[in-house]
Amino acid sequence: MGLQTFVKIGNISNLSDARYCAGMMADILGFNLEEGTEGFISLDKFKEITEWVAGVAFCGEFKNAHINEIKLAIQNYPLDFIEIQDIEQLEELAESEIKIIFKINIESKADLVGLKQQYELAQGIAEKVIISSEKDELFDPIQEAISRLNRSLPVLCGFGINEKTAASIVSDELFSGIELVGTPEERPGYKDYGLVMDVLEVIEED
Repeated sequence: MGLQTFVKIGNISNLSDARYCAGMMADILGFNLEEGTEGFISLDKFKEITEWVAGVAFCGEFKNAHINEIKLAIQNYPLDFIEIQDIEQLEELAESEIKIIFKINIESKADLVGLKQQYELAQGIAEKVIISSEKDELFDPIQEAISRLNRSLPVLCGFGINEKTAASIVSDELFSGIELVGTPEERPGYKDYGLVMDVLEVIEED
């Protein structure tokens, strides 16, 4: 039993998601460690969740955090990866021993212009690149842009994934894996796994 591709689940905020995704043999669980933002996971909460799961790597996720906040989190949290979105932080964080995931959000056609440059800058520093978007109309242009990259750095797909598209995305040579996003619990111990469950069940190996 396992999954057909490399899977990262981002924005883990509760034990239900963590245990389900680890049980389905996802590879990485990501946690928002950017203090002052919605969904921030404190060190106590992080330990409360992660001590109950095994066989999965842990990633600290940052979007707009200052470099010093990221470095402090690396010291305090037991992490295997950090995920950043600021290209200017890559070189400085390369000096740390932790593995880096670089995330590129594409929210307009203008963002596509810089995709190739950002991808190339991440080579030799990041372990993986996640390319994500919530704009349906950009999914095809993004795939076209990815197809033109010299893909020496693994690309995880973070856009257009659902139970109908999962199988084709997993089999697409453009991608080395996928990223899904966890959701909050409705109340402690009560969880609708929604899209995460739908996709993981589709790509579960027989």
